[in-house]
Amino acid sequence: MAKVTLENIYKSFPNRNNSERAATQSIAKPTEKTSKPKQANRGISVLKAINLEIQDGEFMVLVGPSGCGKSTLLRAIAGLEELTGGNIWVGDRLVNNLPPKERDIAMVFQNYALYPHLNVYDNIAFGLRRTIATEDKEDRSKGVKTKPLPKIVELLENLLRAMTRSLPRKMRYLSKKEREIELRVREAAKLLQIETLLERYPKELSGGQKQRVALGRAIARNPRLFLMDEPLSNLDAKLRAETRSQIVKLQRHLETTTIYVTHDRVEAMTMGDRIAVMNQGQIQQIAPPLEIYDRPANIFVAQFMGSPAMNLIPVRLERGINLIHPQFRLTVSHDWNETLKSYQGQSLLLGIRPEHFEIDSLKKEDNLVIKVEQVEALGNETYIAFNLDKNGPNRDAKYFQAKISPDRLVQPGEEICLSIVQDKIHLFEVETGRAISPDRAI
Repeated sequence: MAKVTLENIYKSFPNRNNSERAATQSIAKPTEKTSKPKQANRGISVLKAINLEIQDGEFMVLVGPSGCGKSTLLRAIAGLEELTGGNIWVGDRLVNNLPPKERDIAMVFQNYALYPHLNVYDNIAFGLRRTIATEDKEDRSKGVKTKPLPKIVELLENLLRAMTRSLPRKMRYLSKKEREIELRVREAAKLLQIETLLERYPKELSGGQKQRVALGRAIARNPRLFLMDEPLSNLDAKLRAETRSQIVKLQRHLETTTIYVTHDRVEAMTMGDRIAVMNQGQIQQIAPPLEIYDRPANIFVAQFMGSPAMNLIPVRLERGINLIHPQFRLTVSHDWNETLKSYQGQSLLLGIRPEHFEIDSLKKEDNLVIKVEQVEALGNETYIAFNLDKNGPNRDAKYFQAKISPDRLVQPGEEICLSIVQDKIHLFEVETGRAISPDRAI
């Protein structure tokens, strides 16, 4: 387990037409205070000023749309991408210049990355064999006293291992190191409930079984840090939900610091202790799941975290705390008095999540009288689409969505009244997209 600290991380890829290609790949010296590197402006910047601190044993989720830089950041932590600027600390070690094998990190890839010619047991054991061999070499290089095997014993061991390799596993000769490896492999297999699959090959496994083998390979190494790059994206919806639950339980059991990358909002909300929302190479907000959902820092976070997305209705602030729209007028609570003083007469965006509309029987000033354009009845919930254009729907009309009770049957073309749950509204600045809140400065 380890605390992970990312300090002012930058990553840029060189422009292919740039003659100074080599200059863009320079790495900041690990001992110097890094600021925005000049090289970042010469190519394509994919990570910009990333600062993030992940606590020991924490499950951190990086979420964002495709191309936002989350996988690149994960690969940089693993040592698979060179930084343009910044520092990465794992525990008290600066790992910028360490190769991946020396960072004590285990990574689970999106495509499983299993060896097709090895069975499940050997796939899980593969990394252990390399790790233990490396540790032995390091111990000898550091002058640690180890009891080397006599040459004749080593030769006999190799001969016995070769002669019994084709026999069933219980009848094979196992060295002391191999017995240690077997113990760790079987412990990981038991945790993941794949003990019966150890003799199978990847082609004989389902997608969910392959993913558990990939997890087992990471768990068996007992690393200081787990990195997971969209490990569930190749699974169907039901299996994804089951495996998601297994990963969370495993992480709680192992208490290993984990950084998990996904574009799925449900995965982010249900798995992470905290979520870091990314967009265009920058972190937009870091917070626990419910805080991200209830108090988004800006329009991007508000619309990305939630499905369907938050409705954004243009309004004008007038006479203190009155939000004016051609179709309705909403008076917000007096908690907003101080916050909204500086926004008098300005245009704002009113954010309302679909579940924060309610059907009302009365036509009131602060209600929306709408005509239902589309109905999506899903059984356990129903979504309706509508627009607020006085002239009716047109090609450029902006549609909004509301979630209503599945017991309330509505038809396209029907006119209904929607009230807004007052304490669930959000307000945003039009130009900057920043959130405005009555109880905190954004």
